[in-house]
Amino acid sequence: MNINFNTIIIKALPTFIVIFIAFTLNTIILIYLPKEYVIDKEIKKYDIEYNKYNINKTFQDRKRVEKVKKVVDTKPKEYSLLSNIVLKAIYATNDDSSWVIISEKSSSKTHMLSIGEEFKNYVLKEVYSTYVFFEKNGKRYKVLLNDKNEENKLDIKTVIEDKIEQKIEKIADVYNIQKDTVKSYTKNFSKIWKEISIKEIKKDGKIDGFKINRLSNKSIFKELGLRKNDIIKSVNNVELTSYADAFKLYKKIDKLTSLKFTILRNNEELELEYEIK
Repeated sequence: MNINFNTIIIKALPTFIVIFIAFTLNTIILIYLPKEYVIDKEIKKYDIEYNKYNINKTFQDRKRVEKVKKVVDTKPKEYSLLSNIVLKAIYATNDDSSWVIISEKSSSKTHMLSIGEEFKNYVLKEVYSTYVFFEKNGKRYKVLLNDKNEENKLDIKTVIEDKIEQKIEKIADVYNIQKDTVKSYTKNFSKIWKEISIKEIKKDGKIDGFKINRLSNKSIFKELGLRKNDIIKSVNNVELTSYADAFKLYKKIDKLTSLKFTILRNNEELELEYEIK
């Protein structure tokens, strides 16, 4: 039996030696190695932020941006006053009764504006003899009178010929005027301004007719029965409540065959009738 026990011890001795060596090494490792996990520290240094991506939302946002971009791209261009209009005529006074006539280069339409009125969001602010100022969003725009426009030039030869041809007859209470005489004035603003000047009369803040402030001695308007300080209330039963009303009449006067002025003279209402032949 002792022999068997010794044999077992001899055979198991290598195993005990291996276990002892492993235990000794493990103890040394536990003593000298750091107690924290270095790998964990390194992982913390390179943490990646988590983001959740919604693919449908991304496409929706892109479509929305493209839609907004399309709307911006199709937005109409800003109207440029200086490059799109021509200043045709100016009626300048020392007060706020001045007005101008403009036309658009891309159209045959003409527009009449008095101080304070606007065109395409441009407000007429100041009127001078050869130029005007418009204003928009705090910026001022100077527009010069179109010097090449024949309507604003006074041709001496034409005036002399017109004086010869101007024949005004009064039969009963009706004035007869030649059609060519009317045309000579409708085609030349300067002739009108040289012979007559008017100013609006206001009542309760609204225009209630136009007063003749100046009338030259040789004016055709004097031959037509008008007098200084007369107030023109209506023409052909249409009340003149704005400069635009007066301009509408001016634009179509060469197509009319008769005119009837209702005027106020010395607080008395009178009627002047004209036949255009």
